[in-house]
Amino acid sequence: MNLSQIDLNLLFVLKHLLEEKHVSNTAMALNMSQSSVSRTLQKMRTFFDDELLVRKKFGYELTPKAESIKDDINNVIINLEKLVHKQSFDLSKVDSTVKFYGLLPQINTLMPKVIAKIRKEAPNMIVSLDSAPKRHFEALVAGDVHFALSSHQPPSAEQNIYRMTVAKRTFRFLMSREHPLANETLTPLKLAEYDFGQVSLQGEKKLSFEHKYQELGLTNKKQRLSAPVQLSNFSSAPSIAAETDIIFHLPTPFAEAACHDPRLITREVPEELHLSFQEVYLYWHKRFHDDPMCEWVREIFKDLYVGKDTYS
Repeated sequence: MNLSQIDLNLLFVLKHLLEEKHVSNTAMALNMSQSSVSRTLQKMRTFFDDELLVRKKFGYELTPKAESIKDDINNVIINLEKLVHKQSFDLSKVDSTVKFYGLLPQINTLMPKVIAKIRKEAPNMIVSLDSAPKRHFEALVAGDVHFALSSHQPPSAEQNIYRMTVAKRTFRFLMSREHPLANETLTPLKLAEYDFGQVSLQGEKKLSFEHKYQELGLTNKKQRLSAPVQLSNFSSAPSIAAETDIIFHLPTPFAEAACHDPRLITREVPEELHLSFQEVYLYWHKRFHDDPMCEWVREIFKDLYVGKDTYS
């Protein structure tokens, strides 16, 4: 098969196949039949003269050649999207998809106003939000999303990421109204006597503020804070706090929203335990820096949040 015989739609399906590593999941994501996806895979195997996906006990595994072309296919599709945007970026007609990655506190706080603005000015545009806990810059570097909302810093070796400050980040302790500390003045020493819930979004082994205790000389490698409950996301923290004596350290908007449950209260974090990462950034990769759609979306964030006292 030569280049003139390839349908660009096949590359688009192959991109998803290489990401999902699963025929039925790809079919579901693209609203296609499994047989159509299987036929595409067969055509791509012929075109690249390689199996690309090899069936294993649980799903598929990429061949070395598939691994080597995955990023190239991504870049081809991204460049085609940029070309289309440059030629025909009419807000009233554009029907492209803009993709964001961010954790729920940032998504819930910042995205509703952004989506409202997009819906008003570009009603045919699709907004895709991914809030699954994972490494914050993975999808951005891979080209799977246009933007990432995060208070974290990208890897120092990654030189192709831009950012803009869009919010400030603060935290509160969430606890039961019946907790022994509910009406006490909180100090690091008092808090150290109680149990915490560990929300580990990226596999962290320590509480986010535990290093502050080490700096204060209140803990060490042998004597650590107690964290008998470990979660991979924020969602179940409020119900656990309401029924137990577990204290959670959570982003302020999420903690305050949880207090619609009358069994819960939030308490201010002592100044000695304040974290250094106090800003939330909108990140984007160099590959999308000059893309008209992405430039327009960045302007929306700038108008809504830059210079404003927004807390996430």
